[in-house]
Amino acid sequence: MPLFATLSVDDRQRVAEAAFTRRYERGEHVFQPGDQPGLYIVHVGRVKVYRLPESGTEQLIRILGPGEFLGEAAVLGDIPVDHFAVALDRTEVCSIDRRSILDVLAERPTVAVTMLQTVSHRLSEAEQMVSSLTGRSVEQRLVGELLRLAHESGSAQFQLPSTKKDLASYLGTTAETLSRRLSSLQDTGAIRLGPGRFVEILDEQALRSGALSG
Repeated sequence: MPLFATLSVDDRQRVAEAAFTRRYERGEHVFQPGDQPGLYIVHVGRVKVYRLPESGTEQLIRILGPGEFLGEAAVLGDIPVDHFAVALDRTEVCSIDRRSILDVLAERPTVAVTMLQTVSHRLSEAEQMVSSLTGRSVEQRLVGELLRLAHESGSAQFQLPSTKKDLASYLGTTAETLSRRLSSLQDTGAIRLGPGRFVEILDEQALRSGALSG
């Protein structure tokens, strides 16, 4: 796992001995608000992290895959867990209690640096999303996300990592509006939608132009 890649074999063995591995079925919660803080590392499958505000409308925070971790805010800040994590597939997660992971961070600064780099990147993404929600149209936010996913996949063809409902939640809109925007982008020839969550960017320039005019 990338977080522990710099550790020696002996140190990794020590971390492994402190970890508890559990398998989750699709839809099963990995943790919920009020649970004890701990570090959770996705080994197999995907985990959706979200909040449920008073409005009752689910707010997607992020979706994590193999090698990625969650729960770092509660671990580092010793604050109660205030969000949900649910398995999107048959998932395997390694969890390490707060005391054990803090011992590793204190003794192995390289792990602490790696964790802080990831946390900083997530904070930057969150700030960009807040700015996007207040200053950009739904179509502009959607185009930005499609371009980001294409960049991450290294290809113009990729799968949306979540359902349209979850993607809509992440972009601050409704599933119906998202579907209309995707269909509109396909009608202009900027993208092609395939079975399931498949997307292909056919004309990046047209895609960007459509976002500017949207």
